[in-house]
Amino acid sequence: MDQAIIKNAVKAFAKNFALLLTESSLYPPQHPNVVAQTHQTLAALEDAFKIIPDIYLDIMEGQFAHEGIPLYEIKHTVEKVVQQLEIKSIRCICFKIGLTSQHLNFFVKLLSDKIKHLNAEGLEKELGQANIITIIVEKKRKKKADDNLGLLQADKVYGSSVEANKLVYSALQAGKALPLDVVDKVAQDITRLIAQDSSSSLALASLRSYDEYTFTHSANVAILSVTLASTLIDDPLILKRLARAAILHDIGKTKIPLKILNKPDKLDPVEWQLMQQHPLFGAQILEQQAGMDELSIIIASQHHMKYDLSGYPQIQHLAPLHPLSLVVNICDIYDAISSKRPYKNSLPCDKALSIMMRLIGCDFDPAFFKIFVQMMGIYPPGTLVRLNTLELAITKRAHPSALLLPQIKIIMNASGQLLNDPLTIDLSDSEQNKTQRSIEETVDPSLFGINPLDFI
Repeated sequence: MDQAIIKNAVKAFAKNFALLLTESSLYPPQHPNVVAQTHQTLAALEDAFKIIPDIYLDIMEGQFAHEGIPLYEIKHTVEKVVQQLEIKSIRCICFKIGLTSQHLNFFVKLLSDKIKHLNAEGLEKELGQANIITIIVEKKRKKKADDNLGLLQADKVYGSSVEANKLVYSALQAGKALPLDVVDKVAQDITRLIAQDSSSSLALASLRSYDEYTFTHSANVAILSVTLASTLIDDPLILKRLARAAILHDIGKTKIPLKILNKPDKLDPVEWQLMQQHPLFGAQILEQQAGMDELSIIIASQHHMKYDLSGYPQIQHLAPLHPLSLVVNICDIYDAISSKRPYKNSLPCDKALSIMMRLIGCDFDPAFFKIFVQMMGIYPPGTLVRLNTLELAITKRAHPSALLLPQIKIIMNASGQLLNDPLTIDLSDSEQNKTQRSIEETVDPSLFGINPLDFI
């Protein structure tokens, strides 16, 4: 099941559940507002149960989270409710299939009781006495198999960055200040993650969800930019500032009509002229935000200025481009070329790099682009490839000195059978690669029903 579908279903339920708790704290159970919101909450719950049997709502960073990913997009709707749950020492609520309207009403009544003020233990006791086993209250977050050693998990950080981008766009549409606290938290996590595990981060940036390009694009550009810059800069604070700037670099597109952004045909001159203004629109939006870092404003305005200054928007007396704008420019174009959009198909990473190589010295800084190619490899982490032995493998790590010979994980034999114990070998290591395996071509994983992330 697509994780985005699951997350959206859980998000819809969490939002309605929070609204139900708010209404129940203001009105008696029979009030029309409470009755109507109860129906909406149950409908959202039933929709979610069609997808998953158990719904875990964790509480972290002052908001609801699912599978370790904060649901930033509904932050403003749920934050007061979450604060009240935190006061009660509740860190996780599990809703199980079979939950009835009577169970939900009973639980909401307990949470809204202004006399008993039940904490997590008290709620657990009351639910037990009522023989309700479809709602479980915990004082700890749901334990994940990968919650260990305090290490950041790449998929969690990536999911959080996508959710943060949704919150940013929602705030702008509502005329509210940007949630810079959330953006900064995600920027810091991206910076720490790349220092810890850059290969998994690059794999996620290559295997993003195509149906959420608006939000995944900024996450990908942030990951790629910080990974590239980290080979040049050894300063976590600057890298964090870059991550924030990359997350916000395309914010000016919120001023461009969707019919232009998603137009399947070539833009006409008027539309193209408007599109070329989005970097300036972005800089103007960011300048209006209190406490905005100047680097974010600079990169928003310059990320489409090419290395030879032939990009857009054309500005008289243009100051020299910031070096990190040139970094974001490379990563922005790479993700745009390799992504699927309403008006074009996706390109394999090696094909995207091949196109970009023709533009060295014009569009891209030659030195930065050379490092980018060494970082990604011809077959970036997460790419499904066919070997000369007819085996299928997932690339794991690129070697700057041997771009065609990455570390790989062989997952399918020549007969088309998935291996129970995938074999990891380094193609550049003659001892490990005694059979002289080599990569013949990239392969679309959907043709084999394979999700490369399962093997990263």
